Amino acid sequence: MKRILCSLLLLVLLSGCTAISSLSTTATPDTAEKEPISSVKSTSAATEKPTEPAPTITELAERRISDILKADLHSGSASIDVDPIEQYPELPTGCESVALTMAMNALGCKLSKTDIAENYLQYDDNFAIGFCGDPFSDGGAGVMPIGIIRTVENYTAATGAPIYAYNASHHPLSDLYKFIEAGCPVVIWTTYYMDEPMYTDDGMYYDDEYYMWYYNEHCVTLCGYDRSAGTVKIADPLQGMVTYDADAFERINQDIGGWSVILLDTSHLDQPFTEAPTEKPTEKPTAKPTEKPSETQPSTKQPTEKHPESEKPTAAPRTEIATEKPTIKPTEKPTEKPTEKPTVKPKP
Repeated sequence: MKRILCSLLLLVLLSGCTAISSLSTTATPDTAEKEPISSVKSTSAATEKPTEPAPTITELAERRISDILKADLHSGSASIDVDPIEQYPELPTGCESVALTMAMNALGCKLSKTDIAENYLQYDDNFAIGFCGDPFSDGGAGVMPIGIIRTVENYTAATGAPIYAYNASHHPLSDLYKFIEAGCPVVIWTTYYMDEPMYTDDGMYYDDEYYMWYYNEHCVTLCGYDRSAGTVKIADPLQGMVTYDADAFERINQDIGGWSVILLDTSHLDQPFTEAPTEKPTEKPTAKPTEKPSETQPSTKQPTEKHPESEKPTAAPRTEIATEKPTIKPTEKPTEKPTEKPTVKPKP
């Protein structure tokens, strides 16, 4: 009897194993069919292109500047509305801060005369990258384009203003006219009253470029031009709004290094760039004016001579935004201008 029971149990076990083997065999094709689907999904995911990040403001600004430079100059004359600001009496050696203030206000800022110098101006012992000395005194020296660009960056970081500063140094006036036509004011270096540059033997290097120092270093805002008349319109911190011969102005600017900085409004960079239309001829007036408009006489105030690099006051480097008026004690300013034209020091 026991043998019969054992035999029956053995038969049951054998039947179960056969069934399990049969199930696993029939399941194999389903599994095999599913594998290609999984493989197709992974291949499809791999071929999808990653989403490109949106361009930054800097990238958009550089593209716009490139578009402006590539465009043809269409208008025979153009100008930007700039309210002139005189640097005296508060900033006897702060022409760069005042020129920048006029240019930034033309783009919608509401800066007072001393806001830039007190709160945002980049200071450094090297005048190539920051203002050296005290612009509120007669002992200030000056600053070149890199320092002005950093000053704009200080301002935009603190306020969020939509302004981008571009180093346009060494560009000819014909290029700068394109920026004026596009509504971009230009902070540009020259001399007091367009006098001949009074060079010194001192200078500074920065990023493999040499910045020579000259006694009558001056900074203004280029805000207009007239090609038929051969003139440029200048907002001068010493004289107000003045007009200069374009060739003479360009010669002096290029002789001292060709320094200039463009200010670009970045609030509409999402819109495509369109070139200015060809200017239509201006119609002649039908009636002659009864009175000749009075011309604004430029200021005759003599500027404070800026010190050469060897005599400029020593200013502690400022790597952060200035929050107080500099308290640097100025050195004694020169008593008179040189009687002879200094020898021009060539660039190395």
